[in-house]
Amino acid sequence: MAFKILYHEDALADLEEIFEWSREKHPETTEQFAGDLFAHVDLLAALPHLGAPINKHPRMRRLLHSPLYVYYRLDEDRGAVEILHFRHTSRQEPEF
Repeated sequence: MAFKILYHEDALADLEEIFEWSREKHPETTEQFAGDLFAHVDLLAALPHLGAPINKHPRMRRLLHSPLYVYYRLDEDRGAVEILHFRHTSRQEPEF
């Protein structure tokens, strides 16, 4: 069964900020990075347990797509992976 990938509005806001910064600093590679990031996230449809579990949050996981972590919640009953946040690895984990 393929899971649906759903993006929370916080995750979309994170992406907007990340890509805006990337376009300013690395305009020649931003499009490729974005494509690779979305391809990696799309793997969660077939492999929803790919990311590592997060302590104290049993339904939450994070997937490393260097230099970003993709934080997501797995809802097996609905067959959905909800992408919650994108964070640079040097930044603090988001509040859940």
